[in-house]
Amino acid sequence: MLTALTIALVFAAAWAVARLSALVARRVMLWHDRRHHAPTGDLQAKIIELKRRETAVAVVRTGIGYVAFAGAVVLAAAQVSGGFDRLTAVAGASFLLILVGFSTQRVLVDIIAGLSMFVERWYSVGDTIAIPTMELQGVVEDVSLRRTKLRSLDGEIINIHNSQIPAVRVLPGGIKEFDIELVASSRDAAELLIEHVATILPEGPTTFVQRPQVHQVDELAPGLVRLRVRTAVAPGREWLVHGFYTDLLKERADKHLIVHGPVVLTVDEGATRSFARASAASRWAGAR
Repeated sequence: MLTALTIALVFAAAWAVARLSALVARRVMLWHDRRHHAPTGDLQAKIIELKRRETAVAVVRTGIGYVAFAGAVVLAAAQVSGGFDRLTAVAGASFLLILVGFSTQRVLVDIIAGLSMFVERWYSVGDTIAIPTMELQGVVEDVSLRRTKLRSLDGEIINIHNSQIPAVRVLPGGIKEFDIELVASSRDAAELLIEHVATILPEGPTTFVQRPQVHQVDELAPGLVRLRVRTAVAPGREWLVHGFYTDLLKERADKHLIVHGPVVLTVDEGATRSFARASAASRWAGAR
């Protein structure tokens, strides 16, 4: 009876350590941030810092949990084998047993993959990611050394072993931004059309995050104008732009108003800057 009670207490202590580890890790991260990070007014930088902190807390929490329960197994084996006075002798044998049971290929590969992704900062808690090879997309709700937990746009919870994630696409800002270009015969009529269609579109965190608005107007020639419209939708709702919105524009437009288009272009300011730098570097190298 005493042995069973001792074992129960050991595992209860391991459970308590695993539960408290998240609180301890969060306090340590906050202390570290106060000592090493200067305050900034950039909201985007603060959000990125918060995501990284939550990711670090999640990984530390699961790591401490693994260690705590592994220690509980060792102590329980020592107690069953004859008491804590034989802990040193039994601990070695228990460790070997744990190692054999824990050294399956999937578990080790998952842990190594999860550690690598955490160190290299593939993504953080709160990021919207897509896994092309598995056709999965969602918001990262939790991460551990073994698995990543996603919540899809439909509200489904998806748990994926880290070793099954060969590549990810991280969506900046968690939304999909698009530019819709069209060439019209009348600027005023085209702007009225865009404003009218925008009023009948659904708006919300799972549909149009930002309703279409005129972003740029270029007068090409008398009676010919190019308009660029900017909009944003939730990941997974790209069809609202590619099919629904563009079809509405064509259906609601007066005859001969739309000369060409509408054409949908993906917006990525980071990619634009990167390619601009690459093009400038290429031209500079060619000139030299």
